[in-house]
Amino acid sequence: MGEDPVAVCNYFGTRDRINHVHYRNPHITKDYVKYDEGFIDEGDINMFAVMRELVKVKYTREVYPEHPRALDYDRVRGPIRGYPGGGGYAGDLYDIAYAKAMLQAALVIEKSR
Repeated sequence: MGEDPVAVCNYFGTRDRINHVHYRNPHITKDYVKYDEGFIDEGDINMFAVMRELVKVKYTREVYPEHPRALDYDRVRGPIRGYPGGGGYAGDLYDIAYAKAMLQAALVIEKSR
């Protein structure tokens, strides 16, 4: 929210100072102050570039795709989480699958270097 996430990953990752990663992609209206959360593939950040940097610095801890959006399945069956736009099981699955696909693609690229 105001910093380049790839540069932040590089800075802290090369120093082994990342405990866990909240893998989400907000739309930032005003740096450090105002943002809203959407789907992980619709925000202002290049999430693939972030994942590539995490792989590059050999990050091995948790990548937590958080605050899933509600998909139709979640709205019909629930549970809907307590924050605005919060999803349920289908939203979690969407975010986890997206993060895993980014990880697999980043690993392939890193291996080919």
